[in-house]
Amino acid sequence: MQIREATRDDYAELTALYARMCEILGEEDFLPEGNKGGFPSGSMIVHAIERHEQFVGIEDGTIAAAYIMDHECDPAYDQVDWTVDAARDEVSILHALRVLPEFGGRGFAKQLVDHAIKTAKERGQRAIRLDCIEGNNIPQNMYRSFGFQYVGTVSITYPDIGVPRDFLVYELAL
Repeated sequence: MQIREATRDDYAELTALYARMCEILGEEDFLPEGNKGGFPSGSMIVHAIERHEQFVGIEDGTIAAAYIMDHECDPAYDQVDWTVDAARDEVSILHALRVLPEFGGRGFAKQLVDHAIKTAKERGQRAIRLDCIEGNNIPQNMYRSFGFQYVGTVSITYPDIGVPRDFLVYELAL
């Protein structure tokens, strides 16, 4: 898989990937309210593309995977006792890391995380932080395999979910 920054030409295919993944994830037990859709929003994708924060994984001429890495986070992150004391612009937040199911089992998610770590280091970041909804254990295991440390659990009401949920927050010191 080739990983690169997304361009405006990728927008339609990216929004389709994320919409499909919202449908798939909406069927999981950790989202009992079902598919809320809309994450990331179209405006978030456009903003990330413009700021060189949206990345895509290309396989067989298709966007098979994607992630966003920026400095935006829910205010609940301010309640966390992070291990790395750093300013907001020194910390990257990893969002919306997704791999289409037909490309699953090939290690693409791990390739994206590895790419995110290298990119954050190249950009002079001191840490990467992320959150995983409680019950979604597969990505948590993967993040821990890269050295991400569980730091705590916070309640967040993301607009796409619409109700407060517990999220486990992780940090990787760079």
